[in-house]
Amino acid sequence: MLAALFDPLYSVVGHLLALFYAVPPHSLGLAIIVLTLVVMLVQFPLIAKQTRSMIQMQRVQPEIKKIQQKYKDDREKQNAELLKFYQENKINPLAGCLPLLIIFPIGIAVLDTFRRNFQDHIPQGSQLYAAVCGNRPPNAPKGVKATVANSCGEYLSQLAKAGKAPPAMHFLGLKLNLSARDALSHGIVGSLPYLILIVLVTFTSWYQVRQTQARQLQSGNQPPNAQMQAVTRIMPIFFGFISFAFNTATTIYFLVSNAWRIGQQHFVLGKMYEEEAERQKNKNAPKNDPPPDEPASGGGNKTQPRRSGGGGGGSPSGSNGDSNSRPSPNAARRKKKRKR
Repeated sequence: MLAALFDPLYSVVGHLLALFYAVPPHSLGLAIIVLTLVVMLVQFPLIAKQTRSMIQMQRVQPEIKKIQQKYKDDREKQNAELLKFYQENKINPLAGCLPLLIIFPIGIAVLDTFRRNFQDHIPQGSQLYAAVCGNRPPNAPKGVKATVANSCGEYLSQLAKAGKAPPAMHFLGLKLNLSARDALSHGIVGSLPYLILIVLVTFTSWYQVRQTQARQLQSGNQPPNAQMQAVTRIMPIFFGFISFAFNTATTIYFLVSNAWRIGQQHFVLGKMYEEEAERQKNKNAPKNDPPPDEPASGGGNKTQPRRSGGGGGGSPSGSNGDSNSRPSPNAARRKKKRKR
């Protein structure tokens, strides 16, 4: 039932792979790399949307925790307040999960196409199908049974067990239908390129995890607990371990997708975190209010400067005109009396 749901995606992947192989220099390895880059490019808008949603949720975590603490004894009230908070701040808490519903099936389809039944998803009239399955027994290499003449899948399996591959599946000294385990069973020296590929997959997986943790710390989040740190250390090793049994086509897909995610997080998603940090910095910066004796800009009544008289200070009345500089009659009489 589940396989039937993925069949259309398998078909799309197979047709794209055949299309890219048809372009010179007709290299299946290059076709896998190009297909992986196209898949990652298609997924990027969804990843960006998920990242923005995650940044929003990280920004409001303190407020969310306050609401949860305040209504910890009333779950119904807590949910109502959280919903109100999300609506007021225009946040969709599910926005970070919804893109995964699209990204996950695409990844599964690409992975399964490379990992198993590779030949079943390639158009049979394509140049790639003829190159991979066209030389089946009785013209098969030595060690491959002639009884598998009617099955391309069994033919490729027999070739892998014999440590062989059709010419179309050779790439950079690797045979794309072989796993590192298959290659190791035929000698240490011949298996070195496959083992190096596994090391690269493990390293890029580890670096990607380290990059994610560093980004979280820069965003002001708490460092992961000891259990989570242990899991993140083990996961790249486990990823490399399972890649040991996957064919080289699948391992190349892992390596290219890891490299893409590392660059994506460094150059693009990292910029989103920096923009958010800058926005928070500007939001929390103290505002420079004007001094109280300075008039506010943009209007209001301005105090008129006092006009001083001919020989001294300003008039106490603060009014304008020549009358301010003339003494009053009573003041003149008092001045005459003092002279006498």
